[in-house]
Amino acid sequence: MKTYSLLSAVCIFVLFSCGNPTEQKSKKENLRERIQTFEDSLLQLQNNSQNSGQVTSLHQIELINRLLAYNRSFPKDSFSADCLFKVHMIYDQLRATKEAIAYGDTLLERFPSYKNRQLVLESIGSSYDLNEPRDTAMVRKYYELLLKEPQLPTQKKQDIKKRLALLALSFEEYILKSN
Repeated sequence: MKTYSLLSAVCIFVLFSCGNPTEQKSKKENLRERIQTFEDSLLQLQNNSQNSGQVTSLHQIELINRLLAYNRSFPKDSFSADCLFKVHMIYDQLRATKEAIAYGDTLLERFPSYKNRQLVLESIGSSYDLNEPRDTAMVRKYYELLLKEPQLPTQKKQDIKKRLALLALSFEEYILKSN
């Protein structure tokens, strides 16, 4: 009888501590829905001719919070990769370079085969190239990683190789010399 009671208690504990799979699914769906609804609202706000330009940094920070909440709750889920990508791009748009680079690096580390890997590598390399103080070693690192990408277009490869050859020049000097 004691064994049965102990076994029953362990089973109940395991069931409650692991959580119900449908609860997990509903939490996942709820978070995704909250993200999608907010993104739709921002798009509608942005497209409304009377409110053009009304998407503020506070709106973007709220979207970042929702994306990161999903990422924290489901770190291995493929949608988490999209969340990290969006966070990277929003921080880049907000000119929060350190945060953009950090989330881009996290994305590349956790999802090495991410569908927009080339864009992330280029974005991080450009961030190091365009912001002061420039870190030419990091520019070189990310551009060389980009050059190793199998589907990189030929013209893009040529442009990156040209930039690497003139890396001693600031980006502005490089543009002037290229024209």
